[in-house]
Amino acid sequence: MELINVPRTKLQAEAIPDTWPDRKQLYPDVVKRLEITAGPDRQIDFDIAFVLGWVPERPTLDRVEPLSEDGDRIPFFTSDLSHVEEMARKALKDWTIEIDRDPCDAHVFEPAAGDDDDELRMAAWRDFDGSLHMEKPPANPAIALTLAMMRGQSMHFE
Repeated sequence: MELINVPRTKLQAEAIPDTWPDRKQLYPDVVKRLEITAGPDRQIDFDIAFVLGWVPERPTLDRVEPLSEDGDRIPFFTSDLSHVEEMARKALKDWTIEIDRDPCDAHVFEPAAGDDDDELRMAAWRDFDGSLHMEKPPANPAIALTLAMMRGQSMHFE
């Protein structure tokens, strides 16, 4: 999540060169799986950590759970709203984070940004103009916030 406001060239430069193509290719798949998952999914959590460069290789459920380079467990992006929200608030100190529970949705935006500044406004399900990113809302609030934050990373993976 701390990749917000990191220029693409810096993100690519800091990425392990051998994994950048795989991470870049996996990103749209992770976003799609967040959109359609029916609930918490630890493999999606692992894949997010890999896409964001928090682990050096793509983890799978059939192996011992990997730790981040700092020795921390991979966050529960699809189930632990309080942890996802804490990470988002640390990464985006002065931003507004709105989380809806019924239906599940999340909006993250820079309060000073104008209506035309899409790079500073992210939504999980219902966009700021009322249009929908997907047919049904996310399965839970943690997935909604994670999805909004992952949508904000898209410029790094184009």
